[in-house]
Amino acid sequence: MELECVFRTLGSKVRAFVSLIQPPQPQQPPDPESQQPSPKTTPFGARPACFTSTALEIAFVLQATMATATSSFFQGASAIITASVGRDLGMTQGQITWITASTALTAGAFQLGLGQLADLLGRKAMFIVGMGSFSVFSLLVAFARDPFWMDVVCGIMGLCAAMVVPPAIGIMGAAYGEPSKRKNLAFSAFSAGNPLGFVFGSVVSGVATMVINWRASYVLIAIVWVVFAVVAVWTIPKVEAYPRGRGLGERAREFVSTFDFVGTGLTIAGTGLLTAAVTLGPTDGWKSAHIIAMLVLGVVLLAAFVYWETVYPNPLMPPHIWKDRNFTFIILSCLPGYMSFMAAQFWLSFLMQELQQLTPLMVAVHLLPQAIAGLIYNVIAGSVLHRINNTLLLVVGSGCYVASNALLAVMQPASPYWAFIFPSLVLGVVGADFQFNVANMYVMQSLPSHQQALAGGIFNTLFRLGAAIALGISTAVYTSFSGTPAAVLSPMLPYAKAFQVSIGLSAGSFLFLPFVRLGTQGHAPATRDQKTWPAAGEERGIEK
Repeated sequence: MELECVFRTLGSKVRAFVSLIQPPQPQQPPDPESQQPSPKTTPFGARPACFTSTALEIAFVLQATMATATSSFFQGASAIITASVGRDLGMTQGQITWITASTALTAGAFQLGLGQLADLLGRKAMFIVGMGSFSVFSLLVAFARDPFWMDVVCGIMGLCAAMVVPPAIGIMGAAYGEPSKRKNLAFSAFSAGNPLGFVFGSVVSGVATMVINWRASYVLIAIVWVVFAVVAVWTIPKVEAYPRGRGLGERAREFVSTFDFVGTGLTIAGTGLLTAAVTLGPTDGWKSAHIIAMLVLGVVLLAAFVYWETVYPNPLMPPHIWKDRNFTFIILSCLPGYMSFMAAQFWLSFLMQELQQLTPLMVAVHLLPQAIAGLIYNVIAGSVLHRINNTLLLVVGSGCYVASNALLAVMQPASPYWAFIFPSLVLGVVGADFQFNVANMYVMQSLPSHQQALAGGIFNTLFRLGAAIALGISTAVYTSFSGTPAAVLSPMLPYAKAFQVSIGLSAGSFLFLPFVRLGTQGHAPATRDQKTWPAAGEERGIEK
């Protein structure tokens, strides 16, 4: 053992001596295949360069979430005071429906045009103008004296709401270019605005109405939105679609020469006439000459819009986007569910006021579990987009929509809240959160970055118009049964029929779900030292 230790010590001394007398070897450059530079991004994702701090990034995401919630927030605030507003202003059921339907209609009809306008003239400027004008017209609604005043100004507010969504989506799409967990969380918060805006609007309106009156709800909305408009000056980054150095005059000339004025006019006129005809049909008579004329002309104008988009060089809705199979079927799968969600929310709020005789504040309290559940589900949805097959999430969402509407259709005015309304609320928001997260994530990857605002316009246009049409159809069904001998014996009958419309709409999603081919979405970008890479198309959620 001692001899072994001597030889081992001697060997180490020899090696040390050789290392001292041996000339230094030239350093070899690192092998690019074996030693890659460490990536700057993490699996969570790096903060976008347009934000100087995480606090500013969070503030912007909050602003964007409020932007997409603008229209639905106003609809929710109005829905729980429709009975009070109708009594004060002497409104018919059709006029009451138009308080929310007019907002959804104009928000959808102008969305595409304003998306293109935002890309050409400036996203940040349009966002600030939209938030500010929404505040001004909300204040004007608070002083409404007749049904015409109420419905017309609510329609103008829909136009203001349409101004803020495309810029918000355009900036988010450009800022969060790389798929990552950070992008998933940002877009999950953004997606929550649409479905949860309705519920939070109901809560705010209920409190304001209980403390003062229904007019105070719109004054409070005006105050909140003017604050957001002012804060947006500092929190909204200047991320534009046009190249640097192009002046306003040059961009204005390009807007005039390229903007699709004809397509915009056809969209507004066609959807407006069609929705008005469906809403007025039960009261004015389906055989009335003006109802038939509006129906026919509305369909003709919408058909003309589809044709015009195929021949105009700068269309509002590029036909090529519909060649994307997943985009088409995702929209067709999610749209009926959202239509059923908005219609059911409106009629549930009206039922609580009319049949259950609840005050606006109590209506808001009854709807509050939906807001809480929605926040929870939205965090879950944003956390699993990259882990769970997104087609499965769409199926789960559609099933929850159907179950939610079925519970409302079979309930009675005296039915226990915890047995029917509560589970309906927490199920319905599952569909909204899951499907909006999946659809928003995919839509933002369907068009190039310079058309992100337009992509947001396409998505929101279809959903806003769908909500207006759903309200029109359900109002037509409600009015057809209201006042009949059967409705006198069972006051719940018209509401049950309106909820059955929502069941039919939500079930329609299953007609298109089998054609959706989605895997997971929103993966973090692969780092250079990883041995495996995602298959082609995987980041876009395409299942191979």
